[in-house]
Amino acid sequence: MKKFLAIYRKIDDALEVIIKWFCAILLFAMICVCFVNTVGRYAFHHSYRGAEEIVIFCAVWVTCVGASLTAREDDHVTLDLVQELVKNNKVKAVLYAVTRTLACFFLIALLPAAFEMLRIYAPARSTGTRLPLWVLYASYPIGSVAMVLGYLRITPGRVKALWTGTVEKTEFEKINEGEVTE
Repeated sequence: MKKFLAIYRKIDDALEVIIKWFCAILLFAMICVCFVNTVGRYAFHHSYRGAEEIVIFCAVWVTCVGASLTAREDDHVTLDLVQELVKNNKVKAVLYAVTRTLACFFLIALLPAAFEMLRIYAPARSTGTRLPLWVLYASYPIGSVAMVLGYLRITPGRVKALWTGTVEKTEFEKINEGEVTE
């Protein structure tokens, strides 16, 4: 089992690096396209008609796939208010596990609809760039799988730390206990 976990962590680490580079490249592309289109519009009175579509495609991909990076850091907005108010470590651990399991469940439950969208839009093309629309809709299944993998990576360790009381306090806990002053 330890060998399997070690292999999984290596693969997951590589996936994380790939996702970071992918998102960085897409963000760079968005900035370049916006810059070139803005300069073209105001300096040369001509703008590229597909620029907006390219930026939208990139933004959707960065959002869907980049969300997995946030999941890996456990920085998604979650309904952890009850968990934060509970003092019992074991109850905190259970609540944490339940919320992350529910998140994974919903991500997986929406995959069939995402694949149906891929099937529906497979022949369609965007109007400005003529890019196939399935490229846009493929971002959700890929992002969802990456998020689930991210949650699988962090949840067991976090649950164990919560259970044993060795987890670092959250910003919310520090504020409530008067440890943070501004």
